[in-house]
Amino acid sequence: MGPDHVYALLFFLMVIEGAGIPAVPFEPVFLLAGYFIEQGTINFWLAVAVGTLGNFVGNLLGYWLGARPGRKFLEDLLRRWSKRQENMDLMKKWFERYGAAVVIIARWFGPIRTPTILGAGILGMPAATYAFYSLVGSFSWTLAWQYGCWKGTGALIYWWQNYGGEGLFILALLATGFAGIYGYVRFRSATSKHG
Repeated sequence: MGPDHVYALLFFLMVIEGAGIPAVPFEPVFLLAGYFIEQGTINFWLAVAVGTLGNFVGNLLGYWLGARPGRKFLEDLLRRWSKRQENMDLMKKWFERYGAAVVIIARWFGPIRTPTILGAGILGMPAATYAFYSLVGSFSWTLAWQYGCWKGTGALIYWWQNYGGEGLFILALLATGFAGIYGYVRFRSATSKHG
């Protein structure tokens, strides 16, 4: 796989993810690009620009679906599912309280990302306003993810070269331990709220 393929894959996946399609595995393409950046094969800033552009195009597509052809369909669907209607009411309150900055905030949090992308169009946010905040959110999110994956890949390569498989095994144990502690804390927090 060459640099052009990585850029194309990055753009394509970011368009899909940016349109609000849930459960798109975008992390592997950031890791792949991070590996190529670490090897000096592709440029960090160009990868950020391509990812940002793809995500931005996807965001505009999602907004357009909410504002134009899909608006009536989505509104009818939301009316049939009371939970979804509650989410739309909540989204409307967020937009009223925080304004268009919700678009930037939602870029960082998966559970509210899709409702915000479609909701901005359904609720009639001006397209230029949405585009501006979407571009800022897409850039900051892509920059953070690509930088983290570049440096993370660099650390893994360093560990592999200096400590071999044993070093990666230790890293995997540490990551598993941290994930277990995090999951336990979240579980305890959720059960204490309901119990």
